[in-house]
Amino acid sequence: MTGAGTQMPEPGEAGAAAQMQPAGEAQEFHQFSYEATGLSGRRLRLLTEVPTNDAGFPQDLPEGITDVISDDDVVGPNLSLRVHPVDDPTQIAYVAYDQLAMYDDE
Repeated sequence: MTGAGTQMPEPGEAGAAAQMQPAGEAQEFHQFSYEATGLSGRRLRLLTEVPTNDAGFPQDLPEGITDVISDDDVVGPNLSLRVHPVDDPTQIAYVAYDQLAMYDDE
């Protein structure tokens, strides 16, 4: 269960039916496997309002943020990725990979 009483889709669920961003930025995205590679520098979509690390601790990211950039090329052994806001590469957070999705066009 994630913030605001919403449930996270099971891994793979979001991949079956692509989700859309709010109007104005209509781009499709899907969840990815923990075995994915080539993630460094990719823009990723947050699937939760309160991103957490693998231990469930909320991460210090700006409120309302929807997109982050991956600093890791692969998912780490703790099943999380180091990410940062699109406009602030100094603000690193560890986010569980199943709370992230990859944009289809990037």
